[in-house]
Amino acid sequence: MTSTTQTDPPPGNIFAAAASLSTIYDAYEKDYMLVLAKQRELEKQKEMEDEKEREKSGKAAPKGSPDPIVLPATPPPSRPSLGGEELDLDPNTVKMTERLVNQNIYDEITQDFRYWEDASDEYRQLEGSLLPLWRFSCDKSRSLVVSSLSWNPARHDLFAASYTPGGQADQYVKLRTLSLFPLHKASESESEGRICLFTLKNPGIPERMLVTPRGVMSVQFHPSHESMLVAGHSDGTVTVYDARHDASTGRLSSSTTSGKHLLPVMQVHWVTTEPGENMSFYSVSQDGRVSQWFVRTTSLKYEDVLNFHAAEQTQDHVAPSSKTELEDNVPSGTATCIALSPERKDVLLFGVDTGALFQICTSDTAHAITRYRAHLGPVTAVAWNKVHTMVFASCALDWTVKIWLQYHLSALITLDLGGPVMELAWSPSSSTLVVAVTDEGRVFVYDLFLRRYHPLCVQNLLQRRRSSLTCVALNPSQPIVLVGGEKSYIVAFKLSPNLRKPHKDAKCADEEGAKAIELCKMERIIATCRK
Repeated sequence: MTSTTQTDPPPGNIFAAAASLSTIYDAYEKDYMLVLAKQRELEKQKEMEDEKEREKSGKAAPKGSPDPIVLPATPPPSRPSLGGEELDLDPNTVKMTERLVNQNIYDEITQDFRYWEDASDEYRQLEGSLLPLWRFSCDKSRSLVVSSLSWNPARHDLFAASYTPGGQADQYVKLRTLSLFPLHKASESESEGRICLFTLKNPGIPERMLVTPRGVMSVQFHPSHESMLVAGHSDGTVTVYDARHDASTGRLSSSTTSGKHLLPVMQVHWVTTEPGENMSFYSVSQDGRVSQWFVRTTSLKYEDVLNFHAAEQTQDHVAPSSKTELEDNVPSGTATCIALSPERKDVLLFGVDTGALFQICTSDTAHAITRYRAHLGPVTAVAWNKVHTMVFASCALDWTVKIWLQYHLSALITLDLGGPVMELAWSPSSSTLVVAVTDEGRVFVYDLFLRRYHPLCVQNLLQRRRSSLTCVALNPSQPIVLVGGEKSYIVAFKLSPNLRKPHKDAKCADEEGAKAIELCKMERIIATCRK
């Protein structure tokens, strides 16, 4: 016969807590101070024991002698600890834990990134909106301007941001456009800059931060080597970084003896290379030089492709009768931006502070030059269409964005944005979607196929304070746009459904079929605009 015993259940308690970056930091600091206190106590006890031993042996220090100099103990390196004992943790494990904590902190934003769809788009067929997601910032960067953004070609959650000193938006605009800013004032407010690598998986802090002695005007990831970065600085230096190493060991920089630019480098651009070829990139500077740099094992070698100031001097020495004939062929002004043709890496496109666009072919011995009379103000950005390789766009401080067909000297489409346009970007998947930002803090999204001269979205991002937007970048695989500006402003936005709606014929098509449909959309625009 079995007997059963019935007892009351033990008392229960509900416990809940939230872990944040500040909570974890405070816990580490508290534990670290406990470790230091125990070390000091052990050192004090050891000193007392040594003093007693000296007294017993009769070797006490004589009276009147100065106290011995005791160097402060070097604090141990900051390592994870628990209960006063150091934990030997794998750095990848710590990083993964940190990302999990951040995912819990930004859970609502993560859910919006994955599942949010603006329901109001159903009631407005040709209008959309931008949803703010994450904001990215780094330490001691409040006074810096975000000068450029670049997504990693392999890891689409990773991007690089460059920072340069600048207190006011007007100062940065003047620095980017030589005609508005005298040469001798370009280095008055130079101080250190930064290159930060951020990931969408951990928006709280940068994955890596490279501090540079001078401001960084432009940065770009290599299209095939995902860890390689090239940067152009405000003192004329160009530097190649390997993101796997720190800034002191994993870099190659130009120097005065190796052809360093004399004035700020406005933009750098990698050349797409085949496997086995040496890496190279182009740089444009305010000193008038457009140079191609070749990456060697221990140094950078350069070759000047074009020198705008030398061309001006050549014009000055030409007889008046022939000077008029050369003005249409020889570049004048100073290059402010550069873009390489996605189809031919020897075809370069330059924007100039005089408002013109120049196209040259480096494989041609004569360097044939095509001039487009584009804008009335300094050109701030030029970009090739990522789907249709003969279409490109340009923007300038004359408030306009223009769409061009290669070798045609008149613009297909001219868009007036009502303010100085700082940068633009084409969609990586749509041939007709273009995004531009203005100096007044507004973002414009156009779909030239749906509505040619009116934007689908105009959103003012900086309503509470007068600040400038300076750069924009579209994610290669996700409907996300990054916007950067003054006061280290970097925010990721999600495009609403109306801003990323695919063509009705492309919904069931494969990759090649979707690309053909996008080409047909742009060809239709070209045909109607050239009539």
